[in-house]
Amino acid sequence: MSKIANRAAALGEKIAPELGIEIIHTEFVKEGAMRFLRFYIDTPNGVSTQECEAFSRAINPLLDEEDFIEGQYYLEVSSPGINRPIRKKEEYDKYKGRQAAVALFTNVEGRKKFKAVIKGLDEAGLSVIFSDEAGEFSIPLEKISKATLDEEV
Repeated sequence: MSKIANRAAALGEKIAPELGIEIIHTEFVKEGAMRFLRFYIDTPNGVSTQECEAFSRAINPLLDEEDFIEGQYYLEVSSPGINRPIRKKEEYDKYKGRQAAVALFTNVEGRKKFKAVIKGLDEAGLSVIFSDEAGEFSIPLEKISKATLDEEV
């Protein structure tokens, strides 16, 4: 995460709990000639436009006060979506029983990309236990390049 995104995330973490919001991810990206500061938020009941608006109204004055982003940018606040990325190791326990699409940095036991049900973290918290039609298997967290929930619509 960039320094700008880190700093913005820290500001967001100050206000998120009072709004009942969890910040899933923050990014500061350039797309063409435009720059975007994006907050992906969630709540236990999902995210509506009202939560996005409330967070936007609350974070905007803090960003203006700190004034650490040079030049023009657009602030976006949204849901991480139904097939949301899994970014924090704690989320593997949070999403037990749900299917994930997983990509690995390198082949592990003949797998580089797969879909499987999340069983949670192992006791040491260093690997994720998954299950598929072949049974349960464990993948070290450090080997996971990308994981997303894989919900059918």
